[in-house]
Amino acid sequence: MIDFIKIKITDEALINQVWNNEILIYEGKSEKRFDDEIKELFSKSYKNLYFTKFQNRLEIKGSLHYFFNGGLHNANDFNIYDCIETIEQLKELFKLDLNKCKLINLEYGVNINSIIKVDELVQNLIYHEKRQFTRPTTYFNYKIAGNEAYKQIKAYDKSVQFPKYCDNTFRFEVKTKQAKFINSLGLFTLQNLIDKNYYKALMDSLLNEWNNVLLFDKSKVINDKFFNTNFWEDILKNGNRNKFNNQKKLYYKKLGTDNLHTNIKEIIERKIKYLKCVQIPTTINLETAQYKIVYF
Repeated sequence: MIDFIKIKITDEALINQVWNNEILIYEGKSEKRFDDEIKELFSKSYKNLYFTKFQNRLEIKGSLHYFFNGGLHNANDFNIYDCIETIEQLKELFKLDLNKCKLINLEYGVNINSIIKVDELVQNLIYHEKRQFTRPTTYFNYKIAGNEAYKQIKAYDKSVQFPKYCDNTFRFEVKTKQAKFINSLGLFTLQNLIDKNYYKALMDSLLNEWNNVLLFDKSKVINDKFFNTNFWEDILKNGNRNKFNNQKKLYYKKLGTDNLHTNIKEIIERKIKYLKCVQIPTTINLETAQYKIVYF
């Protein structure tokens, strides 16, 4: 569910407590200009987490999912229980007061098995809201859309990144670099992320972002103009503020209820439901344990 995370600590006592933890590995120092003044930054690490000490704050960043998997990958499912367990582990390791750990960056998403080849699915992602999907790299199986400073939508083939751990796996992810967007979801500190009730906002957000996607479904026989990117660009350039969304609704209506966008949405919904549950052994002998699914 949650992948990359970045938090800020401004409480001086907590900063010193975390920074002086013996398990941290010193990485070095660097210089950065702040308000026409050069100041030194110091860095330490623990596994795949990085700690940067500024003059007045400590920032911790890294992937909770990687940390959970021992730094190997983030290709498998990472459910709500796993997220909470990982944060609780960090709390214990560094004696964190979670209420003093403010969220400033967050990435969250789902891995799903696509019903078509993932590179084909990514290729046909055209817009998120009114922002066009683009390829920030030369890789054909990766696209991104949105405002880099506020919120971005990432879509890519996870199995290209980690072929050893997954196959034909589509990753749909929300990335934000501003606390403003995180706060709009009702999330402010790490304390919120050990309460399962706060994850509903993240799940609803993922579905809402998918609903805002324009996806070409060329298996359908409809007017070719709908599969022409120039058609959509011209609407944005010359149409009124509502025309783009109205045409998108018309496009999906013409596709019918059984279309690629709807089918992927249903898969995301099923995966979200799965991520809300945890497998608990029903027998004491773990080698022969039977499991039951318990939903939050």
